[in-house]
Amino acid sequence: MHGPWALERSCFVLVPKQVGDLVDTAIQADLQERLGQIVATLIGLCAILGVVTYFQTRFLGSAGARLLRDLRGRLFHHLVGLSVDFYDRRRVGELLSRMASDLTVVQTALTEQIPSGLQAAVRFLAVLVILLILHTRLTVVALLVVPPVVLFAIFYGRRLERVAQEERDAVAETSAWAEEALAGIRTVQAFSAEGQARGRYRLRLADLLGVQLHNVRLYGAFSGLMTFFGFTAFALVLGYGGSLMLEGSLSPGRLASFLLYTFSIGTSVGQLGALYAGYKRLRGSSARVFELLDEQSAIVDAPAPVKLAAAPGGLSVRSVGFQYEGSEQPALTDVSLEIAPGELAALVGPSGSGKSTLFGLLLRFYEAQQGEILIDGTRLRDVALGDLRRRMALVPQDIFLFSGSVAENIRLARPDAEDGEVLAAAEAAGAASFIEQLDDGFETEVGERGVRLSAGQRQRIAIARAFLRDPQILLLDEATSALDPDSEATVQRAIENLLEGRTTIVIAHRLATARRARRIHVLDQGRLVAAGSHEELYETNELYRRYWLLQSLERERPVDVFQPAAG
Repeated sequence: MHGPWALERSCFVLVPKQVGDLVDTAIQADLQERLGQIVATLIGLCAILGVVTYFQTRFLGSAGARLLRDLRGRLFHHLVGLSVDFYDRRRVGELLSRMASDLTVVQTALTEQIPSGLQAAVRFLAVLVILLILHTRLTVVALLVVPPVVLFAIFYGRRLERVAQEERDAVAETSAWAEEALAGIRTVQAFSAEGQARGRYRLRLADLLGVQLHNVRLYGAFSGLMTFFGFTAFALVLGYGGSLMLEGSLSPGRLASFLLYTFSIGTSVGQLGALYAGYKRLRGSSARVFELLDEQSAIVDAPAPVKLAAAPGGLSVRSVGFQYEGSEQPALTDVSLEIAPGELAALVGPSGSGKSTLFGLLLRFYEAQQGEILIDGTRLRDVALGDLRRRMALVPQDIFLFSGSVAENIRLARPDAEDGEVLAAAEAAGAASFIEQLDDGFETEVGERGVRLSAGQRQRIAIARAFLRDPQILLLDEATSALDPDSEATVQRAIENLLEGRTTIVIAHRLATARRARRIHVLDQGRLVAAGSHEELYETNELYRRYWLLQSLERERPVDVFQPAAG
């Protein structure tokens, strides 16, 4: 890059000199041969400038594209590694905006504004030297505009930095709301809330437009002042140089050269002012990007993490307490329980009692703030994070599938799995039959969030993931309550197969699910209020007994979620 720039600058600073020679030569009619040589030299210099501009533009464009790729890759790599609590505080739409518009601003600054500014700085110095050689007093006149340009650049630069950051924030807010509305389009349309969604988006667009118009006015005023000072320098030189020419102390050609060099000085000063303003805008636009890169995950490996050997998967929860950031009430308070290797344990209780929070702590989405959790006698925080999660599998109630094929979604559990292993996992989950009936079998695209599949099909794919993972510990958020009877029975059989030989904790929304568990743990308002078998809890715990009676499970004789179908 340095070579083409040097060549371009050399050609550029020679052009005014040739033009001056051309003027002086044209005045002397007897030098026709010299005139032709000067014209040819000018054409040659312009051709060199064109070629250099092509290669420079191509090089900077390629470098900018690669830079943007690397920046986005680095930011995404960093974001994926941040703990879940970060995403409790930030919206996905805002983060996507940072990865798109903010990084584009950074790319533009690094590949266009800064190189142009550096070129302008070098050109300014080179032309300044030539001007001083040509005529010192004229050079001083030309430089009279530099001090006010510097002052205005500093004044406007600070304001541009602030407004640029406000604009990026407004863009991020607008993008965040649009992402939320489109992701929940079924809910929006189901409640005929399209008008509300459009209205809220219009309000955000209006806020964004206000910030952008303020930014445009500010930058327009700055650009106008830079243009004024540049042409003012040209006018001053023209006036003073014209008087010198009339006195006979300056030739017309020398004045023409000087005017062109002065125009170059004015242009360079304007570009340097724009560079400073661009730098301020870059700081405002990039501040959020680097803020994200500076974010640290709350969940990290210990300095010397323990790698678990093959172990049966016993769990101990000892006096655990946890409170979400911004919440007034703790989610868990002094919770203790023991789960033996291979045991099926159930968690029951009303919504908000802490069941899902306990799952999050077991997976180390969050860190227990009091007490500790142990796996086979080793503290969770001492175990290598990747090793811990490879030993667990979560089958949530709300299944998330990625856009892509069925096979890709199953392989999420183990990316290096062979086709035969994926098929075996699908068969164990009772999913192979419906997958093979799809248009493209395992290569069928499921759509965003699995929208092309039914709830029961998504559940079976999630169970197939767990089979492919082959975990020692299974975390099961009961997922059959919203299914139709046929789908529920199929999923029940798949779950029954998955339970065999694994330590399992199930969040039981329906108490009939909990009956098969060796021990049922009752949570209420973040506290463990009772534990025991179904019979023991029915006799001794009022909350459990009330739930059982409200669900009328005894009268309805529901099918046991974990009971295999006959035959």
